[in-house]
Amino acid sequence: MGLTKYIREPWLIPIALQSKGLGYLIPDTLYLQCAYYNTFGKKLNLKNPKTFNEKLQWLKLYDRKPIYTTMVDKYAAKKYVADIIGEEYIIPTLGVWDRFEDIDFTSLPNQFVLKCTHDSGGLVICKDKSMLNIEDARRKINDSLKRDYYLNGREWPYKNVPRRIIAEKYMSKSDGSIPEDYKVLNFNGNPGIIQVDLDRFINHKKKLFLPNWTELNFDFNYPTEKEYSLKKPDTLNEMLGLARKLSKEFSFLRTDFYVIDDRIYFGELTLFPASGFGKFSPEEWDERIGKWISLPEKRGGVICGDSFFLYIHEENEDSDVELHGELIDYKVFCFNGRPEMTLVCTDRYSATGLCEDFFDNNWVNIPVKRPNHRNSQTQIKRPHNHKQMLCLAEKLSHGTPFLRVDFYEINGNVYFGEMTFYPASGFEGFEPESWDTRFGEKINLP
Repeated sequence: MGLTKYIREPWLIPIALQSKGLGYLIPDTLYLQCAYYNTFGKKLNLKNPKTFNEKLQWLKLYDRKPIYTTMVDKYAAKKYVADIIGEEYIIPTLGVWDRFEDIDFTSLPNQFVLKCTHDSGGLVICKDKSMLNIEDARRKINDSLKRDYYLNGREWPYKNVPRRIIAEKYMSKSDGSIPEDYKVLNFNGNPGIIQVDLDRFINHKKKLFLPNWTELNFDFNYPTEKEYSLKKPDTLNEMLGLARKLSKEFSFLRTDFYVIDDRIYFGELTLFPASGFGKFSPEEWDERIGKWISLPEKRGGVICGDSFFLYIHEENEDSDVELHGELIDYKVFCFNGRPEMTLVCTDRYSATGLCEDFFDNNWVNIPVKRPNHRNSQTQIKRPHNHKQMLCLAEKLSHGTPFLRVDFYEINGNVYFGEMTFYPASGFEGFEPESWDTRFGEKINLP
């Protein structure tokens, strides 16, 4: 299936590229805007996020502490957590390897769990080693090792997690059953909701409670079990105390625990439940819970959101930055070494599509556009350093029949973008069509 089927729905193009294995080409902001629209049918509000899911997407893009990579690493997180709450809460690690072929199964006990450090879902549970299908386990673990967990939800902490395999002690209650999984959702260091997952691998059920064990009647991501009654664990206060210690420095953090025969064990730390795409029913709970998250103070300046894109995040009304946080692109068209016009590109990564406006050297709008692009509906201010851009473009284009030189203006400074010899590879026209000839007459061929 080609990508052309998505052209009428531009917000789906990044999703289509992802399915083609080209997700690494899409910057995080664009991908999350499009994925959010595709999931919820509305724009992602990064300027003033209000809902729980919007704030998780904001945190993905703008709250990037290096420690987060350690916290989501299933191996490294154990030491991180043990240093805060104590080694007695940590499930024992039986081994760690880079490749499945390195695992010495003879050294492992009869029961154990295999998982990958950088992924979610690549889990092999062994209750009887004599019954373990090694080839099935190999396929599952190797598939997990190949998976780039960051790409699907743009949870950037997973980008730099070493891809390793760990074996853990198999944990079960005294009657052999799987322990309940208590997921404490902490808001600015305070436990707010407890999600309890039961019978996860047989007949998965979920219940939601407030910290005082009052049951909540809404669904998140998948239905809540309404008919099942669950007793408050005797260790609840101890668990909530551990959750506070682990989450005290963060706007949002989910801390997971198991309770096995009245003893608490740490499970994992989760920064973005359902990757910020979990649906609430009733929907109003998305905004109600979103109010519980106080985002970090917004700071001006450049943020390196992706490896090959620059973003600005500031509140200045005079800033040359669109509401979604991307830089305005100033493309100076030079004919025979002379700058003659500037193409201004805005809304490049919005779901509604790129806006383009042409201006002459005096910043008078030129009544021309390129097909499939729209003019901006707002007034485009002349950049403070436009004359400097024209001088630089003239120097760079000297001796060439045609050259387009691209610039950004960031906090009063000019930054070079790129040089282009053949815009649209010479296959995109102009509207009105007569401008194609008018521009062509400006080029003196060798």
